Amino acid sequence: MKNHKTGFTILELALAMAFISFLLLSIGFAVIQITNVYQKGITIKVVNNNGREIIDEFSRTILASKYNNNGGFKLVYSQTEGDVEDSTGIDEKVPLHGVFCVGNYSYLWNTGYALNLDDNKGDYTVLKINGEDREYSKKKAYLELGEENKRTIKTDYRLIRVADVGREACKSHKDNKDEPNKYVITKATENDYVELLSASENNLVLYDMVVFPPVYHSGTGHALYSASFILGTREGGVDITTTGNFCTDKPDNLKTDFNYCSINKFNFTARSTGGLAI
Repeated sequence: MKNHKTGFTILELALAMAFISFLLLSIGFAVIQITNVYQKGITIKVVNNNGREIIDEFSRTILASKYNNNGGFKLVYSQTEGDVEDSTGIDEKVPLHGVFCVGNYSYLWNTGYALNLDDNKGDYTVLKINGEDREYSKKKAYLELGEENKRTIKTDYRLIRVADVGREACKSHKDNKDEPNKYVITKATENDYVELLSASENNLVLYDMVVFPPVYHSGTGHALYSASFILGTREGGVDITTTGNFCTDKPDNLKTDFNYCSINKFNFTARSTGGLAI
C-alpha cells in the first residue's frame, strides 16, 4: 500500500509569502501616503484659517480708527528689510520686522526670516539693514512698553497688537534711526499686549506684510486701506525671495517637514469710518 503525503512545496510557500509581503507593504505605503495627505491638508487649513482671522482682526480695528494725514505714511506703516546672503552666495532682500499703526492699536511683527536668523536656524547671513552696513546682535525687533522705571521688554513676538492711540510705535521707529529694530510705546503696559500669533503647535509666522498708503475721502471722512501679507509655517524651508512661495526640503533632508509646511498670500481692503485724527 502506497503512502500518499500532501502539502505545499517550497516554491509554493515562497510564492505565498512573497504575495503576503507585497500585500502588507502595499497597505503600509497606502497608510503612510494617506497620513501624509491628511497632515498636509490640516497644515493648509490651519494657515488659511489663521489668515482669515488676521484679516478680521485688522478689519475690525481699522473700521473704528481715525485716519491720520499729519505725519505722513511713516506714521501708519513701516517694514525693515535686510540684505542677506544665502549659502550659495546670492544676495537677496528679505523683510525682517515691521509696524502698522491704525490709530487705536498698533500691530508689530517679526518675520520668519528674522526669527530664524536670530536663532541661527536660517541659511542666511545679514549683510545690511535698511541699506546700511551695520552689525546687530539681534536680527529680530524688540518692543519697550511703559515708562523707564516700569519698563517691560518684549522680544520673541511674531505678530502682536498693542493699545497705542498716539501711534507711538510708528513715531518711535521713525525718529530712532540708530536702532531700526527698536520700538517704544511708553503709554502702554503689559496688559495692553496681545499675541495674535504665538509659538504654538502650528508654529506660524509672517514672511511679509505690505500696507499701501490709504486713500482719504475728505467729504465722508472715511479712508480705504489695502494690504497684503504672507503667512506660513516656520518649518519646511519656506523661501519667498527667488523661487516663489514654496516649501522646500534640502536634498539631504529625510524629514517629513514638507507635510508640516504651508504658505499662502492674503490680500484685503478695509475702510476706516472714524473720521480724521486731530
